[in-house]
Amino acid sequence: MKNLTGRISNFLFRIQGISLKWKLLIPFLFFSFVGTMLLAYIGLSSQQELIRQEEKREIHELYRLFLRRIGHRGEQALCMATIIAKDQRVQELLARREAEALEQYTRRLYEQLKANFGIRQFHFHIPPGKSFLRVHAPYVSGEMISYRKAIMDVMKSGKGIATLEWGLTGLGIRGVVPVYHDGALVGSFEIGYPFGRPFLEDLKAYWGPDITVFEKRSEDKFSLIATTKESVEPCCPMVHLAVPLDDHQPRILIAPPSHPASSILVGPVRDYFGETVAVVEIERDRTEIIRRLTRTRNLMIAAGGAGIVLYFALIWVVALLFTRPIEEIVKRAREIAEGRRETRLKLRPNDEIGRLAQSLNTMLDSLKERRQKIQEYARILEKKVEERTADLVFSEEKYRTLVDNLPLCVYRILCDGTTEFVNPYFTDKLGYTAEEVVSEKGFWEKRIWGCEREEAAKMWENLRRNGKGFRVERVVEDKEGRSYTFIDHAIPAKDDEGNLKWLDGIMMDITMLKRLQEMALRTEEIKVLGDISARFAHEMRNPLATAGGFARRLRDSLPEGDRHREFAEIIVEEVSRLEYILRVILSSIEPFTLSMSEADLNQILHTSLQTVHEEITARGIHLKESLTASPSRIQADAGMLEKAFDNILKYAVLSMRKGDVLSVSTRTEHESLLTVIRYPAEALAKDDLEQFFFPRFTGKKEAGVHELPQTKIIIHRHGGKIDVFRDQEDVVLKIELPRSLPVYRGGSPRMAEEPLA
Repeated sequence: MKNLTGRISNFLFRIQGISLKWKLLIPFLFFSFVGTMLLAYIGLSSQQELIRQEEKREIHELYRLFLRRIGHRGEQALCMATIIAKDQRVQELLARREAEALEQYTRRLYEQLKANFGIRQFHFHIPPGKSFLRVHAPYVSGEMISYRKAIMDVMKSGKGIATLEWGLTGLGIRGVVPVYHDGALVGSFEIGYPFGRPFLEDLKAYWGPDITVFEKRSEDKFSLIATTKESVEPCCPMVHLAVPLDDHQPRILIAPPSHPASSILVGPVRDYFGETVAVVEIERDRTEIIRRLTRTRNLMIAAGGAGIVLYFALIWVVALLFTRPIEEIVKRAREIAEGRRETRLKLRPNDEIGRLAQSLNTMLDSLKERRQKIQEYARILEKKVEERTADLVFSEEKYRTLVDNLPLCVYRILCDGTTEFVNPYFTDKLGYTAEEVVSEKGFWEKRIWGCEREEAAKMWENLRRNGKGFRVERVVEDKEGRSYTFIDHAIPAKDDEGNLKWLDGIMMDITMLKRLQEMALRTEEIKVLGDISARFAHEMRNPLATAGGFARRLRDSLPEGDRHREFAEIIVEEVSRLEYILRVILSSIEPFTLSMSEADLNQILHTSLQTVHEEITARGIHLKESLTASPSRIQADAGMLEKAFDNILKYAVLSMRKGDVLSVSTRTEHESLLTVIRYPAEALAKDDLEQFFFPRFTGKKEAGVHELPQTKIIIHRHGGKIDVFRDQEDVVLKIELPRSLPVYRGGSPRMAEEPLA
């Protein structure tokens, strides 16, 4: 054991005793070799990564160009469809539903567009979603196409759409536009380009790579639509997709295992509504790139080998020339490192120490230069800080400008209840000035949140705990007392320690949306009640007719003076009364159609008052008329609206006593005209107010009493609302009518014939 240890020690001693030349040569050769190989590897890896990134950018740009080409085709189809839809002759023929004349009129135009531009679909549709005429296939028409979302959306919104959509003749790039005649929607029209191999071949001729399109049937199931390749599997290459495809970003694969000489992009193709209808695969050949990479790798290996040989030669020369003692070199280097030496070393002959002296002088000069650069950088840094500060100030000004011009109420509330900031939209919308909002502590809690201080304190405590903020719907009154509905979304801001600093939020006005929702609910209620009433009346008609017939036969069969004949007479009278009630119900649910035009509300009221003038005079009723002097023009069916006011006024006059006062007034309120009718009616109970518009059967046959249900429906069909309430001894009818009818998704007011209830 001792001999082995001695031999090892002797070997190490001999190694330590080799000449200084080899002590320098061996480690430098080793590190030069490792360094060269490492640099070559890093260089090759970096080059490959740069090339891969460039390939990704290029193939992604091809994907964008592909989608853009689809969009351009859609816009071209939309433009041509818009021009044809503006043709007055086309509008007239479609409005009259003359398919054969329309086909003859547009056939030549379709053939020209097909020859010059390559279109394949030339299709007319009619509401509510029915194929009317396919000029490209006139023998196929008449089916319901409500599954075509683009066509249904055009008929609802009244706006043209360019989209990629499936149809009876396959997937096409389509432009769909509405067709109007005399201001009314009579249908829609579409022009479509085929989306198949010719389209892809045209793109390949321009760009070079192969393009394949697959239909998306489910999240992981696809079928082939068209391709520029000679052969391809009839399903999407799911081997390219390690995870399900993102609907928003394409998947790019460089040299996948299945296609090592290709770069492949698999991306979604979406329609107008943002839904993925297909998947496109773009494949580029990267054989030339692989060839260039191989040449570069060989060149770098050769350069690395030459570098190693060169390093060996240089180190050998340095080792041969290195003869001076190392202590002096270390001493000079220590002085420079400790900063005790500022002057350059004395120049020596061009030997080992001379080279080291030059290196030390170079290091000393470099240190001085670095010190100067640091000082210069410190001076420049202050200037950059000032420039950055100015940029931040400018960014804040831009942010402030953006907030001031947003159509939303933007605010900030401090945790003590003080309002720190509101944007101009808030002051314009609610009428409060910024000074009023900021100066009044607790303004937001009281006037916006509408709560007391204790309840507000609980809200602040919840915000401190959860820190998630809130999103609520609240009703807010402006300075003049008008009510608005807002969606209030607030987010708390906290400091580094988690303490609540302030509350930032935005409020979006949804008042008009709420009104439209209420109108939709009222319309649905009216329809349901109409259906119930119609069913009830239908079921009663036959039993009443049977009972009435047998009652009359029974009465006629009994002799005069017979007591049973009196009973039969009572049955006949009651059956007649029920038949009269049934006729009233049927008349109240009779459907009608509105014919809208511009009308003067004051003139309509004046005409209705003239209708009941004789009855007013006969009963000695005093009329108090106060109509607004401002313009009172509205969009309405003047005849139906006049009928509604006739019914209301006739019923009011019949309900009043001699000498009572009937008050009729109008005024402007926001975007509506408000009509208020007031008259005394002491005998009208609370239940009568709740059922004011229900038919009443008192044995009298005044028409004005039984047509009240139709009155309420007429007001609602005009987009208005009518409220009945009691004010002391008077009954007040408050009728609100919009100046213009609300626009439905179809782009025009509802004009269809509907039953009343």
